[in-house]
Amino acid sequence: MRRPGHDEWVNLIAEYESGGLTQKEFVEKHALPFHTFQYWLYRKSKKHSVESGPTTKFLPVQVVESTAPKARGDEAATAPIEVELPSGVRVRLASGTSARYVGELVAVLK
Repeated sequence: MRRPGHDEWVNLIAEYESGGLTQKEFVEKHALPFHTFQYWLYRKSKKHSVESGPTTKFLPVQVVESTAPKARGDEAATAPIEVELPSGVRVRLASGTSARYVGELVAVLK
C-alpha cells in the first residue's frame, strides 16, 4: 500500500467524489489504506461543514431607557443581560459580555 501526502489525498478525495466507484473499489484501484481513506473523507466533510455551517444572525434591537427605578451606585453597571431564544431558553450574562461570545453561545444552544 502506498502512503500519499496531504496534497495527493486532497486530489484523491476530489477524484473519488466525482467518480462513481464505491469506497472499497476506489481504495483497491489506487492501492490505498481503507481506514486512512475514510479518515480523509471525514476530514473533508468536517472542514466543509465548518466552512458552510450556519452563521449566527442577530435581529436588530432598539435600546430604550428603562422605566424601572434607577439603581443605586454601580448596581446598574453590573446588572445582567438576558437573552431569550425562540425555544424559550433564557441565558443571563454579565453586562459587558462579548457579542461574539454571546453569538457562539446562542449558536450552540439552538
